[in-house]
Amino acid sequence: MKRCQEKNVVERSILIQEIDSLPPYYYGEVIDFVNYIKEKKLKKSFSLEKAAEAAVDEYSNDKELTAFSALDGEDFL
Repeated sequence: MKRCQEKNVVERSILIQEIDSLPPYYYGEVIDFVNYIKEKKLKKSFSLEKAAEAAVDEYSNDKELTAFSALDGEDFL
């Protein structure tokens, strides 16, 4: 885990250096790109949330899917 965090710090450092090396007239494009990525991530998160909410009803009420819930908590080993 620590190694992954260290890698992220290094990657962020490199990213910041690369952005700093750009001419200022590119900053707007960088900001637009970052906002695009954030929006895309938010949409994906929202889509997964809606799918999970839809699945709750289906998994709670469909007899074929709930048939094995009687086995919940059983130790099979």
